[in-house]
Amino acid sequence: MAAIYILIAAVVIVFFWYISVYNRFKRLQVTIKEAWSGIDVQLKRKANIIPNLVDTLKMQMKFENDLLTKLTEARSGLVSGDRAEAMRANDAVTKLIPSIHAVAENYPELGTNKSFLKLMEDVRDCEDKVTFARNRYNMTVARFNMDIQQIPASFVAGRMGLVPEPMFEITQEKREEADNMRIGQL
Repeated sequence: MAAIYILIAAVVIVFFWYISVYNRFKRLQVTIKEAWSGIDVQLKRKANIIPNLVDTLKMQMKFENDLLTKLTEARSGLVSGDRAEAMRANDAVTKLIPSIHAVAENYPELGTNKSFLKLMEDVRDCEDKVTFARNRYNMTVARFNMDIQQIPASFVAGRMGLVPEPMFEITQEKREEADNMRIGQL
């Protein structure tokens, strides 16, 4: 009779453990979506700034169509529903920022244009907020990915069909740029 009570207690404990782990995974999934929405909001904000920036640049510049084309193309990716595409577009816009500054140096009236300066400040603000949101997203994804791979929680994750979420890390090109910058400053 005692064995039956022990068996029932073990089943109840396993049942509550399963529910606890299941709920933890659900919370992490919601947190990942919420963290991504922080990135998404800033990418959409940046996408809304870009047409004004392009218009301001067009008014001041004569022969920089390549830069404007690249900026416009990157904008469409920022509002993409695909996370990876949105982050690639964000990286493309970030890569174009130095080119925009270089163009501003070639056009002195652009460098003093209040609209241009405000738009560039807004883009920098978006960049900072994307960086912060990206860090938060990656921390949440790292926790989720670690939890779904650890035994015994991995059994629950397997039954739920959970797979690791992608992290958004610095691209190899940006990493090499940063490394070269450090070496060049020695």
